[in-house]
Amino acid sequence: MSTDRVDGRRLRHQQRRPELLNMVADFVLEHGVGGLSLRSLATAVGVSHGTLLHHFGSKERLLTEVVELLRQRMADTADAAGTPHHVERLRQWWQRTTASHNLPVYRLLFEIYAQAVREPATYERYLQQVVRDSLTLMQDLVIAEGCPAEQAPLVASMIVAQARGLQLDLLATNDRERVDQSFAMFVELLTELKRTWQQ
Repeated sequence: MSTDRVDGRRLRHQQRRPELLNMVADFVLEHGVGGLSLRSLATAVGVSHGTLLHHFGSKERLLTEVVELLRQRMADTADAAGTPHHVERLRQWWQRTTASHNLPVYRLLFEIYAQAVREPATYERYLQQVVRDSLTLMQDLVIAEGCPAEQAPLVASMIVAQARGLQLDLLATNDRERVDQSFAMFVELLTELKRTWQQ
């Protein structure tokens, strides 16, 4: 990453906002967000504090856009891993999305998640992404698999919670074999549950 200071006016005029967002994403992915201010972030990526304010408005809005970008990167590199199409494919989805090169992304997501839980009003858009959007995706999946509509929100919540808990477990322990086996067992239990939807 270049440390040369970029003139904020030229940055705006050249419409380099995506480049700036990528620079910020790379920085926070490496350094995390603990104690991070918009001013210190601007210094780190070589632009003015005013430039970040102009483009993103606040640290929270900027971090939300960073999360969107990182989730898209992860889905792209995992061959659309963010959209499993069948319950039985959740295991493959797990393997692709928790590959070692994606773990720094999850580490950052959990770090921001902790802040968002403490300040839900400030991080409302972020929580929309990581909670409601995930639940909607899984709810659509299980309904397509035959889950009764009244059960779908509960089953979707179970899937999201299980995946998120095991992602955190993997980050904390690095016990890949145990965590992978645990998720595989969960998918088997879910497959058994699916059979009851078809009766």
